[in-house]
Amino acid sequence: MESQAANYKEKVLQSFNKRGLIHTLGIEIVDFGPGWFHTKMVPHPKILQQHNYVHAGALATMADHTSGFASYSLMAEKEEVLTIEFKINLLRPAKGELIICRAKVLKPGRRIYVSESEVFSVNEGIEKLVAKATVTLAVVEMD
Repeated sequence: MESQAANYKEKVLQSFNKRGLIHTLGIEIVDFGPGWFHTKMVPHPKILQQHNYVHAGALATMADHTSGFASYSLMAEKEEVLTIEFKINLLRPAKGELIICRAKVLKPGRRIYVSESEVFSVNEGIEKLVAKATVTLAVVEMD
């Protein structure tokens, strides 16, 4: 896949750095390229639920944003991304020293993109799939 924006990396980094919620949750970029995006998050007490697992809302936000930025990396300079639907399957409780998310675009379209995210918990270097999301995103023209 190829980005439609010549300076897509700068465009993506500028947009990512403006997103307050993902920074509140502690989500950081690991790496990215055209059509894919990887993030990580160190679980801290503020994002744990009553059983000390990472809250499903934090996992869903991570999956949504990571998929969104995978799609955004392919879009033209004056285009933005907007999630219009997502489905997440929570496969097992997320507990560990690190949570990672890997997203890729499945189908880039003229107006609609479909991407997927896989979220893993990492404990002693061993990854376990904890959630999988399918995200549908609209392309929004900006002035």
